[in-house]
Amino acid sequence: MGVPLFLCLLFLMFTTVCGSGFNDDPNLDEKSYKENWMESIPDDKLLSAVTIPGTHQSLNLYDWPFSKRQVWTLEKQLKAGLRYFDIKVRKTKNYLYVGNWRIVIHKFDEILKILMDFLDKHSSETLILRVTLPEKESKEARQSIKNLTEKYEDKVWTKTYVPSMRNARKKIVFMQTTHFNIGTINHNTFVNGDEKFKDIEHKMKKIKQRLKEAKENCARVITLTSIYSTDFKPPKSLAKVVNDRLNELIVTLHRDSDQQNCLGIINMDFPSPELIQNIIEVN
Repeated sequence: MGVPLFLCLLFLMFTTVCGSGFNDDPNLDEKSYKENWMESIPDDKLLSAVTIPGTHQSLNLYDWPFSKRQVWTLEKQLKAGLRYFDIKVRKTKNYLYVGNWRIVIHKFDEILKILMDFLDKHSSETLILRVTLPEKESKEARQSIKNLTEKYEDKVWTKTYVPSMRNARKKIVFMQTTHFNIGTINHNTFVNGDEKFKDIEHKMKKIKQRLKEAKENCARVITLTSIYSTDFKPPKSLAKVVNDRLNELIVTLHRDSDQQNCLGIINMDFPSPELIQNIIEVN
């Protein structure tokens, strides 16, 4: 079970650690379920002003160790309280799928069904979906996705402007990317080189800068900050180092603020229930 944020604040008066921000256990304790946490967010609040935990390459569970990014299935990520998902979609002659050239993880319509089934059971929630497409396949894949969104038009948000929570609830909100122009316009704080891992202090300096930028922008546009790192090491080993410090930073930012923070979407590899809870409690 995650450590409540108020206890983290108390702990940080005496120590620098509040639970672990990293998790590589594929199991998820029911005590860590956060299936309806958005019900406390006011209807008139813009989705961009909500601080949201999410995953980077959300379905990359099965690849080889140097590229594996997550340990929980999509269903478990939803139960854990994650509300932003990042997927790479490719197209064959007959269907869209999520994966890469080595492996088909899921057909895209299967992913939509999992997300929509969750929203049918949890009407207070909204889910943000970031789709990236290979440039060579983007035209046909984009048209196929557009056809699907038109089929499920009452269950998706594809407009360019940011919805209020009232309009976003029980919907999948699509985000635009370079070769995918369906969904809300958004701001990515990523700068070339951010993904490189020099050392933990350098990485945390970059993360603090990006979260400050997110705070300045997220009241008017959905803002994404990516925490992941790449190096000649498995993502898991880097997440072990970065996530604990991120967890500590989130708690500190909340402690030092006299008002609700707006940190946008925080996009992670191998997040723990404690880290997810602390991000949620920023709201």
